Amino acid sequence: MTVEVGPVAVKGKYTVARFHISTDSKEDVYLSQAFAQLENVGTTADVRMMSLEQSLVYVELGGNTEDLSGAVTKGAPKDAFPAFGALNDGVHSVEMLLPNMGVVVGVPVVKESEVDFNVDDVIAKANLQGPDPGPFKLERATVSMDGSSDTKQDEKSTTVTVAGDVTFATDSDQLSAQADSVLTSVVEQIKKYPSGGELTITGHTDDVADDAHNQDLSERRAKAVSDRLKKLTDLSKWKESVSGKGESSPRVPNDNDERRQINRRVEITLTPSRPAEASATPSTSAAPSSTAMPKAAGPVGKGPEGVDVKIDGKTVHMVIDHVVRVGNYLVGTVLLTSSEKVSMPVAPFSLPGKMMELRGLSGVFGVSGITILSGGLRYLEADYTYSDGSRLPLANSFVYDLEPEASQSLPVVWPDVGEDSITIDMPAGEYLYTRERVVARLTDIPVVNA
Repeated sequence: MTVEVGPVAVKGKYTVARFHISTDSKEDVYLSQAFAQLENVGTTADVRMMSLEQSLVYVELGGNTEDLSGAVTKGAPKDAFPAFGALNDGVHSVEMLLPNMGVVVGVPVVKESEVDFNVDDVIAKANLQGPDPGPFKLERATVSMDGSSDTKQDEKSTTVTVAGDVTFATDSDQLSAQADSVLTSVVEQIKKYPSGGELTITGHTDDVADDAHNQDLSERRAKAVSDRLKKLTDLSKWKESVSGKGESSPRVPNDNDERRQINRRVEITLTPSRPAEASATPSTSAAPSSTAMPKAAGPVGKGPEGVDVKIDGKTVHMVIDHVVRVGNYLVGTVLLTSSEKVSMPVAPFSLPGKMMELRGLSGVFGVSGITILSGGLRYLEADYTYSDGSRLPLANSFVYDLEPEASQSLPVVWPDVGEDSITIDMPAGEYLYTRERVVARLTDIPVVNA
């Protein structure tokens, strides 16, 4: 099957895209599972339109089943018309994430008069009373290799969270010997914005002691970080706010020791007055406390050659031949093949439980564990927060069983790390719903410009 994507036209509150679907196969091709998963079968509901230049993602609104009914046959192509919210003015091209297929870049945005389909007819037959049209802001996140800090960033602010257990002595506001190396991540972010802005430092604790003790400890730890940052870098251009929230704002439930450790933290949020000053730095994250590449926990192979992994006791070959740079992002597709039928739940492709909780990702489903390693940091997949509060990665939400000699594609969007080639790593660690996770590393993956 071949899918031509585009052009895209905007009218009023909506954007309509054209998918031209054809096949050269002698067999009929049915499209019920081509563009959607689970309850959305038979529609294009899981397609995502993106403006990566603007760090925005749009969900498909139509839920139209008419376009994809019946089969595509040789010499008798079909057209489908997914609908989205209106693009901002000045957007000349977009990207489309097609679940199970890949990411299409450079889809042209044209005037309504330049398309050969009737935009009004598409809008009229689409069920546009469905999801929130968005757009939703993309966020980019990294985790340091030693777990001492993690960073999230959108177009307005950057938040670096440093682990209390690494930065401080136990139940104390005394900085540890490792504190400076951890706070280096904050210093590097501050240096990206010479014009300064607003700087908020907030301490947090777990729920072990009483409220008064935890409130006092969180305030003292926030002040200790503030005092140390002033010695490590110039904060004269920053309007600083220092406070503590005690145990009142846990990141995750305080129901076991590991989660309590996550909640013991100090968050440093930078809201620069001139965000564009960081544009010369392609990386979205903080400097690492260590630049050493961690030892691989699973099989290793070059991306274009691939690597064999075990899923359900069967051998699956995993390969990615290149990624494409678009704006401050990289897009790529991991291809899975096997010589035998493989039962593949999505959980083996998800992040380990602790990383998923650090990022706040929602639900069981989602290919979230395909990360990039660079300069001592793990770059997580780009994600967005939907209107119901769920946080979702820009990737498949579901994985189908793998048929013999067939292939399955896992499209992914990551932050750009500013390199000519990248290393993809699927980290070790347990996930709540399964102990069997895909753990592997793919190196020497070329980066090409869109």
